[in-house]
Amino acid sequence: MESDELKRLMLESVNEMMFSNRFNKNYVNEINRGIKQFYSWTSSRGFDDITVLGKKELLSYRNFVMHLESANPGGGKLSMSTMNSKLSAVKHIYSMLYIQGFISENPFHALDYKIKNGKKILRRPLSQREISVFLESIDTSTPQGLRDRTIFELIYSSGLRGNEACSLKIGDINFDSREAIVRGKFDRDRIVPISHVAIEFLKLYLAERLNNVDGHVFLGLRAKGFQKPMRRNNVSRIFREYLRRFGMDSHDISTHSIRHSTATHLLDNGASVRHVQELLGHKNIETTVRYTHVQTDGLYRIFRKHHPREHDIFEMVDEEYLSQVDRLIKNLVE
Repeated sequence: MESDELKRLMLESVNEMMFSNRFNKNYVNEINRGIKQFYSWTSSRGFDDITVLGKKELLSYRNFVMHLESANPGGGKLSMSTMNSKLSAVKHIYSMLYIQGFISENPFHALDYKIKNGKKILRRPLSQREISVFLESIDTSTPQGLRDRTIFELIYSSGLRGNEACSLKIGDINFDSREAIVRGKFDRDRIVPISHVAIEFLKLYLAERLNNVDGHVFLGLRAKGFQKPMRRNNVSRIFREYLRRFGMDSHDISTHSIRHSTATHLLDNGASVRHVQELLGHKNIETTVRYTHVQTDGLYRIFRKHHPREHDIFEMVDEEYLSQVDRLIKNLVE
């Protein structure tokens, strides 16, 4: 089989596999971009036949990915998740080559290809005061400001992921019951409630588009993306711009921190872990439980501040102290 024909066949096979497993549309697009980039790399290196590539060549491609520059404003290296997505795309190709008998051994077997970050940044939630200051500081007198306030209000209201907010269509929202159908990861749809504040901003922002049930809720406003659905990376960029403008920028805050804030604030106010799990669309409750670490940290601070055995001025009760108490009691009785 010709090289180009084989590459096309493998791309189709991967897409069929993802379709049958109902993979999320954004993930499918990401994998397709990763496969095409890999094909471009093989062509530039003279690797016309992808079936002859082994671990050495794949590690060479891994090194290539690690040095790619981001297309976002400001450049810089790709995020660890983006790099690993590009490598996962290649892994899908070689799984198909192996399954369909084009190679006798999958070079990805026993290959440590994932890029790991030894200094993983833990994203912290915003406090209730911080989230209020952030939202209230957005100027809604402009079309962009109104759109941005609406999307961040909705993410905070319903614990949405950035890509879930971008994928939301007007027909997915029930304005009377204040609910929305969210297309989650791997097509795990769920129904989420929407706060009074978020629903009012949605009505204001959508205005004359309320009846366009097939239209996306959040659209681009700039020339290139005008009237096109917003993309997740645009939401992240806009969020970061506001953080800088409001003097709130920090390495441990990202768009996901808003979703993290939703979970933390619900738990702080008595919601059960199970209910928060349903709201966020977590497949495993262990994922939701991770959000309780903030509560635990707060509990430890309260414990150390108020428990008599942890208090700085606590002194061990001794015989002298007990004798003084006895004398005091006798004096009071007499």
